[in-house]
Amino acid sequence: MSKLFAVSDVHGYGFLLEALLQRAEYDSKVDRLFLLGDYVNKGPDSTGTLDLVESLCASGAVALQGNNERKWMRQVPTEMVSEPSKTQKYQQLIAKMPLWAEYGPYVFVHAGVQPGIPLAAQTPEDLTEIRSPFLQSPTYQDKIVVFGHTSTFRLGEDPDQLWYGDGKLGIDTGAGHGYYLSLVDLTSCLQWSVAVTHPDRIACRKIKPL
Repeated sequence: MSKLFAVSDVHGYGFLLEALLQRAEYDSKVDRLFLLGDYVNKGPDSTGTLDLVESLCASGAVALQGNNERKWMRQVPTEMVSEPSKTQKYQQLIAKMPLWAEYGPYVFVHAGVQPGIPLAAQTPEDLTEIRSPFLQSPTYQDKIVVFGHTSTFRLGEDPDQLWYGDGKLGIDTGAGHGYYLSLVDLTSCLQWSVAVTHPDRIACRKIKPL
């Protein structure tokens, strides 16, 4: 049976994403994978993570822009790119990334959606930066919005826990803040997570059916 995976806010921890995908037995030939942005900044290897994202997309994954990628489109931090000649390559890679995706009952987006506005009319700033108006709004068009950007510990959860709202699922468990990176299997209702401080300890737990 094919599975549907989502991950957000990798923030330079591409090697941890690789470990989670391996442990979850992600198979690019049959499974679907949505990456919800913020692959760069804060963590140890932004460009290596972008290289991984590019490879995953070549095998069928869908990678969305986050607010940190949009910063890179304006200016790539010189200290994060070992070869300046690759700066344009990364900007072109990011520019090709969509801002949102729909699959089945789900809308995938980095930060959230502006209530009452069709997806096609949302601004990039809404989709990559919004917080309160989205988090406090009712269900969006009878869809389940899966998002990152606002770490779940900022929403009152323990850092390793997902956040459940009205038609919403927050999956950023704070890798960029020194906490956890989580890969969510929406088909099997499983959360695979690893603490950035203990990369050898991958945990798996059941999550609430959506």
